[in-house]
Amino acid sequence: ILTQAGLPAPHGCVVTSRDEAMACFREADPPVVVKPLDGNQGRGVSLNLLSEEQVGEAYDLASTISRRVIVEEMYRGNDYRIVVVNGRMVAAAQRVPAHVWGDGVHTISQLIDHANHDPRRGEHHEKPLTKITTDPLVMAILRRAGRTLEDVPGRGEMVLLRESANLSTGGEARDVTDHVHPSIRSICERTARVVGLDVCGIDFVLPDITAPWAGSGGIVEVNAAPGIRMHHHPSQGQPRDVGGAIIDM
Repeated sequence: ILTQAGLPAPHGCVVTSRDEAMACFREADPPVVVKPLDGNQGRGVSLNLLSEEQVGEAYDLASTISRRVIVEEMYRGNDYRIVVVNGRMVAAAQRVPAHVWGDGVHTISQLIDHANHDPRRGEHHEKPLTKITTDPLVMAILRRAGRTLEDVPGRGEMVLLRESANLSTGGEARDVTDHVHPSIRSICERTARVVGLDVCGIDFVLPDITAPWAGSGGIVEVNAAPGIRMHHHPSQGQPRDVGGAIIDM
């Protein structure tokens, strides 16, 4: 729908078997993304896949969430969530995947445990941030980076535990609402109109949301029931009353 309307979206295909996923990968320009067609909260999403072996492993993960799986081109850049309510952009946040910072002393497992003691982190959606869990996707990401949970990262070294930047998988967000370039705002508001959603969460991957749209990156998801806690309780920046905008509508 977005592509037909001239809006930026990745090329890809929907597959229902490992063999189909491999065939789609062979026709793509790596790296690729593999994710469930109708999943949510970042579950089963694998990014930056460069080999058939990685795509096969990612397909197995995604297929536990949905029978149909997407294999698509990967955009490089920052991960932004823009919320459009009643045709108007009301909030934007830059999202950062779950991660820990090394101190040269503790293992990755210990650093995760320390991060989860942050009083802002809770189970699921009960608090502004969600606790980090070490599921098979985290293990696969560490494995691709040549790491295990028992590695001790150096002081100041950032260790990514996820590649998708959902709050529900331990990510963080900072408010960028006042810095969205008008051309990006226009694309997002038009996206909501084209899809036909009164409340619309748009996942936009691009190098810099403050710069004019220059054709790099695009829209990787359109969400009909976007989470709003990242806007009410950003890790950095000004809170935005998205709930109030919905009620006003």
